[in-house]
Amino acid sequence: MTDPLLSWRVPTTGDPRLLRVALAQVGLASVVAALVLMVTVPREWLMPGLVGLIPLAIFMAFWRWSAYRRSMAGDDNVWIDDNGVHWLGPTDEENSFRRIDITGFHIGRHVDTLRPVPALTLHLSGGFESQPIELHPPATSDAIRDVLADSWNIAEHDDVEASRAGDYDTAVSVYGECHEEFQEWHWEGTKEELAHFFALFAIAADELPLPPPGAKPVACVISLTRRQPGRLRIAHAPIAHVEPSIIAAPGLILRDIAAKAGGLLSTASCTADELKFDVALGPKNVWTFHIHVRPT
Repeated sequence: MTDPLLSWRVPTTGDPRLLRVALAQVGLASVVAALVLMVTVPREWLMPGLVGLIPLAIFMAFWRWSAYRRSMAGDDNVWIDDNGVHWLGPTDEENSFRRIDITGFHIGRHVDTLRPVPALTLHLSGGFESQPIELHPPATSDAIRDVLADSWNIAEHDDVEASRAGDYDTAVSVYGECHEEFQEWHWEGTKEELAHFFALFAIAADELPLPPPGAKPVACVISLTRRQPGRLRIAHAPIAHVEPSIIAAPGLILRDIAAKAGGLLSTASCTADELKFDVALGPKNVWTFHIHVRPT
């Protein structure tokens, strides 16, 4: 292992959103306690009681903040050396992007990061991009540019995802609606358009390569044009992940979706029909796909 050119720690715990919730709880509890004192305590004891709440609230807020800061402490788990960019996984296994596979980079805020800080996205050979890597001191934006742009002579690019926001690979006249709370997808369209749409899941499994560890999966972007236009990304990924804008899953699951939908649609009425099937994404993680066949 060569000496790092730059190393830093990306906190693996200490979600700042939970800290904000905890501080809000302290504030709310303080307000409730003050109201209780105003209602139940004799007037001569009211002012001392309210004054006594102040240091208690400060102590509880400081205790929550200290716990958050402790959770962020630890050894560096991301580093750059002459061979590439490396990071430690959840079980301290080392993962790497080789220097020869890095073709460019982008620095900017990203919605997928846990904290509102700049993040590094690497452009990789084969058309892949890395997951965003949070930057924390000493890994500032300028320090990253010193290594990647100045020392390695790798080009800095614009945000590829932002520049392709309006692009799509194919369009189908299908309406899609996701209900995450019930783990349901609803699809509406003609029999022909629905058959074309679900065939794209098998195509994605067969034609999209799996990403290397630490990289985003390549996705086929579908423009859904029926009723309310929208975008759906179908991605071939090693781990299943479903939300309103993306269905990412291993090839076996993508082919299972295509096969089940295709089988039901082959015997469905062309005028109107209501179909459904279950998709197992993992243990105790089953989604139901509802297909609403319409004549036009």
